[in-house]
Amino acid sequence: MTSRIGRSVGLLSLAAINALMPAASHAAAAENCTVPVAERAVALNEIQNLVGRYDHLGTLRGEGTLANLFALNTEGVSWLTPGGPVGIAAMKARFEDPDEDRRPGILHMHSMFSPIIEIAGDGKTAKGVWDSFGPSIQGPDDIGSWLWVKYAVDFTKEEGKWKIWHLRVYPVFNTKFSTPITQTAREMNAKQGGPGVAGVSGRDSARAGPNAGQARPGYVMPGKIWRYDGKSSPQGPFIPEPYCHFDPATAYTADK
Repeated sequence: MTSRIGRSVGLLSLAAINALMPAASHAAAAENCTVPVAERAVALNEIQNLVGRYDHLGTLRGEGTLANLFALNTEGVSWLTPGGPVGIAAMKARFEDPDEDRRPGILHMHSMFSPIIEIAGDGKTAKGVWDSFGPSIQGPDDIGSWLWVKYAVDFTKEEGKWKIWHLRVYPVFNTKFSTPITQTAREMNAKQGGPGVAGVSGRDSARAGPNAGQARPGYVMPGKIWRYDGKSSPQGPFIPEPYCHFDPATAYTADK
């Protein structure tokens, strides 16, 4: 009788321990700042889909349809193409005209590839970089350009869903369909033009205004950008490494 009770108690204790193991494992992971594997896999999939929607919606439906992809209720939200908005108010104002990019003849591709994504150990934020190549055509009378940029993005969660928090574009080159990249670089060097809006799409240059150095209220120009000039080594966003908590010093924002 006593041995049966002992075995029962032992089995109950073992069951109780097994029931507590997932919680204990999660707590240990939090202490070590390592997001659980299952949670990380889900986050990676959701972020890939989020960036995929940015690509497909921007191309097929116009950039005015991207509002739900951004963390519009989180301080510091930004979309750093030249002339791009920074801050909640400026971001919301950017999406007031959803048909702005749907004029006939316009084609902007945001093909996103070569992803490197890191989920924070605390599971609250993430960082990623992508290459993007495609046509940039401003209308039916525009000869069009080939545009290659790098995207660098900080992600955060709003109401349990991953959103784009900081998005910054790093230009690599932009050249007319009929002009070799090296020729464009030589022409730009001859004009003594420094890296700036000329390295990104004509649409974003127009949004930046006639004086690219003067940003609209609530807007800033990306700093420390680089484009192919035939003279200097490539530069661009730093590749994210595993990290524990979000550090503003590593944010993909204008002054980084």
